[in-house]
Amino acid sequence: MKKLFFLLLAGLFSTVILFSCHRNDDDENIDNSTGNAATLTAEQYGFDGANAGKFSSTKAGIVRTSAAGVTIITISGIRDGGKESVNMVLYGDVAANKVYTLGNGSQNGIVFRKDYQNVTDQSMSYSTDNNGANVSGGGEVKITSVNGNKIEGTFYAVGYNNSKREAFAEQGKFSGTIN
Repeated sequence: MKKLFFLLLAGLFSTVILFSCHRNDDDENIDNSTGNAATLTAEQYGFDGANAGKFSSTKAGIVRTSAAGVTIITISGIRDGGKESVNMVLYGDVAANKVYTLGNGSQNGIVFRKDYQNVTDQSMSYSTDNNGANVSGGGEVKITSVNGNKIEGTFYAVGYNNSKREAFAEQGKFSGTIN
């Protein structure tokens, strides 16, 4: 569990760094319309028993990291115009129709953050790996399409914070190019 938490925290840190970069004014005339942007959406999401509506990130990121024979895929997005984030860590490379089970001791997981900039307040961090009396985080990520480095998939998940408060995402989708 500590290893998964560390990897999820590392993914969150990478996401903050990725989205904190600012464009150089010298790049103003470069056409970025064919870049490696990804999208991440959920028809419904919420925190602490409240439904917050639709989650939409049009500038999400998908990253593949391989070392010592282990491949990890991270998919991260920050809600457009907001501070909420969804960060997935998936062990193993992608393949069409591959299903990643979340929680229940799997190495795969999702962390929902109420405020991606406030990483020190653990009450704002909800993980599918957080389980306890009468609560069990979990969910599923399915890769629905792979075309070279372009992938698409679906997900749903329930996570809990250290106070056993709930966060969820339903009817989630992502698509984009793996960096």
